Amino acid sequence: MENTDRERVLQKLHELEGWAEYIVEALNLDQRLEPVKREMLERVVEMQALKQLREMSWSLRDKLHLIATQVELSRAEPRVAGTTRG
Repeated sequence: MENTDRERVLQKLHELEGWAEYIVEALNLDQRLEPVKREMLERVVEMQALKQLREMSWSLRDKLHLIATQVELSRAEPRVAGTTRG
């Protein structure tokens, strides 16, 4: 992978990770609005579905962070002559 391509991919991964963090905060950590939000969501969404959504938001954030870290670390990998990676 070329450095310019890697940088664009990393930028998008960090952008997605930021959105995933926003989703985690909105579904889990927004303490001030938690009672209102929970009541509203419970009227519309089954509790099991809401629980799954919260769990998936944490998982998505963690996976995106892991992938971004792997791409960042791949920059440091030495290139072997005659091979291409991508």
